[in-house]
Amino acid sequence: MRRGIKVAAWAAVFLACAGVGAYIAAHTDPFPPGVDRQGASPFPTATPTSPPSPEPVKWVGTLRSVTYHELYVGGRCTTRWRGNLRFTVDAAGRITGAGAARLDGKLECDFPIAQTQVRRFGLEVSGRVLERGVTLRLAQASIDPTNGRDFGAFGVFLPVRMLLATRDDAVDERIDRRRVDEQGRGTYSWSTTFELRIV
Repeated sequence: MRRGIKVAAWAAVFLACAGVGAYIAAHTDPFPPGVDRQGASPFPTATPTSPPSPEPVKWVGTLRSVTYHELYVGGRCTTRWRGNLRFTVDAAGRITGAGAARLDGKLECDFPIAQTQVRRFGLEVSGRVLERGVTLRLAQASIDPTNGRDFGAFGVFLPVRMLLATRDDAVDERIDRRRVDEQGRGTYSWSTTFELRIV
């Protein structure tokens, strides 16, 4: 009887040892740090991450403009304007922004004008940055007063698209435009200087 108890005890010890060994083997890395796994890449793997989006580039600047309408029957109406522009450039080089042009002084005509002259243009700015310049488009967003007319021809050229050269991340350039008026014998003139820079 004692012999049977001994055999059973030793069998229980062997089974316990086998269970402990199996547990340790299942929870142990046979390749500790510094030992390469067969078929594994020798280079550490990293989780890919998206690069951070670049911040939009901000531009600000001013414009100064002299415009006139030369009538074919004789006489001229002239206006002078000062304004500001602000816009941002995204990672794709697209420009979005706004600005305004305000009448600098009074409407000057060679004949009496009874109607109200526009005193302010709200501007919408768009375009694209190129390798050595900026294509800028100015469009009319609003006028003040809303019942006014522009006799000096600033608004006649809106929307206007220009290619402005950049130097040292800045623009300092004058753009001149001329065209015939609606009657086909008068002349509109638009001469505007832009000073723009990155902030």
